[in-house]
Amino acid sequence: MPYTITVLGCGVMGTAVTSAILKAQFDPYPTKIIACTVPSEEANLKKVFADNKLVSVSAGVENNNKAVAEADVIILGCKPYMYEGIYNEVKDSLTGKQLLISLLAGTTIKELSIFTPYVAKVMTNTPARFGCGTAAIAFAPEVTEEQQELVMKLIDTVGMTVKIPEKNMDIATSLIGSGPAFCLLMMESMIDGAVRMGMPYDIAQKSAAKVMEGTAKMVLETGEHPAALKAKVCTPGGTTIGGLLKMEDKGVRSAIARGVEEAAIISASFAKK
Repeated sequence: MPYTITVLGCGVMGTAVTSAILKAQFDPYPTKIIACTVPSEEANLKKVFADNKLVSVSAGVENNNKAVAEADVIILGCKPYMYEGIYNEVKDSLTGKQLLISLLAGTTIKELSIFTPYVAKVMTNTPARFGCGTAAIAFAPEVTEEQQELVMKLIDTVGMTVKIPEKNMDIATSLIGSGPAFCLLMMESMIDGAVRMGMPYDIAQKSAAKVMEGTAKMVLETGEHPAALKAKVCTPGGTTIGGLLKMEDKGVRSAIARGVEEAAIISASFAKK
């Protein structure tokens, strides 16, 4: 089944997902990918995909309309506030039968159905560019089983996908979409602590990153509760329990949990505007 993907708004997330697709192998694989952007970003986007003949870059309203008319699958990767304007620019090129994969936060499936009834709403994150991202997907009722399978194959290239009801998408926006920034703040803090005690920065950065990577892998592969794994590291009177208690004194656990909560609340507020 030959098909063309058009990426409308190939910014950070659109580029990340496109890059992940290009690095993967699955069937059916797209025969063509058209990355759409604004004229001011055309040269930069061409540099990003210069080594891949599957991808062509389109810029400007006229060219982007042609790209949409050619599409079987549309990946919408613009800023959330821009989707209505983009719709008005390309609506005459929409067939009503195309499959829309939206990467937008704070927009509902109902709102996105102006493009097509066949909407898959995806929340992923920036590690998708490296094939180690996470994605949550919610589908409109009109999306067929075959279309769902295709979306799962396309988005699974980011690393891992989970299927969720749309009501959980704001939580996914916070945990998955904003999660890398939360993890990076923790990583940065660990690096700062190590540097404060005399470790060279480059060694501290590599070590902290690998510690977080290894810890995540341990949780995924054992399936054990993080608290159980944490307890195994804590020896009586040792360094780990001392450090953990100092963090608990400063409210680190609550601050992180409330941060996830606040980001989800903000995501939900976007849809109310």
